[in-house]
Amino acid sequence: MQTRCSLLSIVVGSLVGFAAFGHPSSIQIPAKSDQDTADRYSGVIRGRVFTAEGESPLARVTVTLFSSDGRGNERPRTVRTDNRGEYQFRDLESGRYLLRATRNGYLPQIYGQKTSSGSGRRQRGTPLSLASGETLNSIGFKMIRGGVVEGTVVDQHNEPRSRVSVRLSSYESSGGERKLFPVGRAETDDRGRFRLFDIPPGSYYLSAAPPFFYGRMGGEERSFPPVYYPGVLSPLDAAKVQVAAGEEVGGFYFTLFETRSYSASGRVLTAEGKPAHAVWIISRRESGEAFIAGMESSANTDLQGEFKVAGLLPGRHRLHARAGEDDKPRMASTVVEVADQDIEGLTLVLGAGAEVSGRIVTDRQDSDLDWRRIWLEMDPIGESSRTFFGGESGRVEENFTFKIKNLPEASYRLVVRLPPGNHYVESIRLQTEELVDRPIEVRSADRLDGVEIHVSSEGGQVGGVVEKEEVREVAKGATVLVFAADSDLRGPNSRFTRTTQTDQSGRFSLKGLVPGEYLLCAVTDHESGLESDLDYLASLERDSERIDLASGQTIEESLVALPAPGTN
Repeated sequence: MQTRCSLLSIVVGSLVGFAAFGHPSSIQIPAKSDQDTADRYSGVIRGRVFTAEGESPLARVTVTLFSSDGRGNERPRTVRTDNRGEYQFRDLESGRYLLRATRNGYLPQIYGQKTSSGSGRRQRGTPLSLASGETLNSIGFKMIRGGVVEGTVVDQHNEPRSRVSVRLSSYESSGGERKLFPVGRAETDDRGRFRLFDIPPGSYYLSAAPPFFYGRMGGEERSFPPVYYPGVLSPLDAAKVQVAAGEEVGGFYFTLFETRSYSASGRVLTAEGKPAHAVWIISRRESGEAFIAGMESSANTDLQGEFKVAGLLPGRHRLHARAGEDDKPRMASTVVEVADQDIEGLTLVLGAGAEVSGRIVTDRQDSDLDWRRIWLEMDPIGESSRTFFGGESGRVEENFTFKIKNLPEASYRLVVRLPPGNHYVESIRLQTEELVDRPIEVRSADRLDGVEIHVSSEGGQVGGVVEKEEVREVAKGATVLVFAADSDLRGPNSRFTRTTQTDQSGRFSLKGLVPGEYLLCAVTDHESGLESDLDYLASLERDSERIDLASGQTIEESLVALPAPGTN
C-alpha cells in the first residue's frame, strides 16, 4: 500500500514498573517547594487581535482561555484586548489550551480557524501546548464580519406570512449520518420579511417552515410542509446559497403551499389491557434537516384510550406515548410509514422502561480513573437521535456503580466515555456474555443487572509531528485520525476511532487506544463527525499508515497532512 505517511520509529511500550536505587524503605518523596509551585504556574500566552480587512487592531475583544487537557477542575479565564488589540494570560500551568475571541459585530473565532472557507464545513482550531515556564508570543487573531441573508415569505395567494421560521443550514455529520444543521435562523415579521445575520462564510441551504398548521378543506386534511429555496420540498433539489465574509445577499422569495396531509389513529392500552386515558401522544418525523425533524403534532387519548394524530406529511414517523410520573414513566412507541392514506387501527401497550445497572472494574487498585468524569449512555441502533426518545444517561457513583433507567424498547449499544488518559474499555460483560461492540436488545421492563465494564489502564499511544504536503513546514491545527483497519469495527461511537488536532508545533498525541491494528493519517479541513462515516474512512485508507498497537505500547509517527476527501 502506497502512503504519504512515513514511520519514524516504534518506541517499545509496556512499561511495567519504576526503577529506584537503594532499599525501598529508604525512598523519600520530597516536599514541593515554593519555587516548584512558582515554576509550574509561570507560563504566559500573549498576542494581538486585528480586523481581517485592514490590519487594524481591535480593542474590547473578549479572549477566553480553555484547558483542553480535560483535568476537570479548570475554569475558563477571560481577558479583554486593550486599545492596541493586545491581550495576555499570565501564571499558567503547563498543558494544552484553546483560545476563543469574541466581539460584537464579528464572528466568534477559535485560534487557528481559517478566516474564510467555501466548503461550508465546521472549522476546527489549533490547540496550544505550553511547557512549564514557557511564554508563547504572537498568538494572534484576525476577526471577520459575518454575512447577511434577507428575503420574503408569502403564501399561495401572494400574501405575506408572519412568524414563519427561516433557517440557513449546512450539511454536518452526526452519528454516521449527514444532516442539515442550521447556522442561522430567524422569524418573519408582519410583512413576511426575514433577516439572518452573523453568518460564517460558506455554502448553505435556505428553508422556510411555518408553525404547525392543520385543518380540513374540501374533505381533506391540509398542512404547510417546509420549503427549500427556490421553492422545492427536498434539500436534494434545492439551490445552494453562497455567503462571503461581510456580504449582504437578498432577494430570496419563498412561496408556501398547502398540501395534503394524513393522520394516524388507534388505541393506547395499559399493561393489563385496559384503555389508557389522558396519555400524551407525539409524532416525530424523520427529515434531511435535523432541526426540522422533530415534533410535528400531538394528541391525548380519550376515556376509551383512543387517539388521532393529524397533519402528518408523507414519510417516516415515530409515535411516542408516555404517561405517569417522570421517575416511573410508562411508555410505548411505534414507527409508521405515511404514504398516500390515513393509518388506522394502531395499538400501543404501555410498559415500564427497561433498566441497566452494574459497575466499572479497573485493572489495578491504584488506578487514577476519575469516577466523576465517566459518562455512560445507551445509544439506540438504527434510530435518529432527533426522533427517538431515549432513557436517562448513566451517572457513575463514587463506588463505580451505575444505573441507566427508563429505556424504551429498542436495540442499543452501551457507550462508555472515559476522561482523558491512557484508559480504554477492555470488555463489557453480563455474566458470561460479552457485550462490547455488540447490540443489546432491550424489552419493556427488562432489568439487566450485574453488567461489568472492565477498564484497562494500559492503552496504546500514538504521537508525532505532522507536516504540510507542499512545503517542509509543520501543519498547525491539522486533524489526525486513527481508525480500525478492520472495517467491521468502524462506525458511530466506535472504540477504535479517535481524532485529535496538532498544536502550534505540528505535534499530536493520542492515548488510551484499544490494542489492535489501525490506520493512521492526517487531513486538513476535516469536518467533525465525519469520522463516523464509513465511506469517508474508506476514502482515507490509501493514504493512511497501518500500525499494530499492543497493550501499553507507544508509537511515534511522522505524517503529511493531505486535503480531506470531498463531501456533498
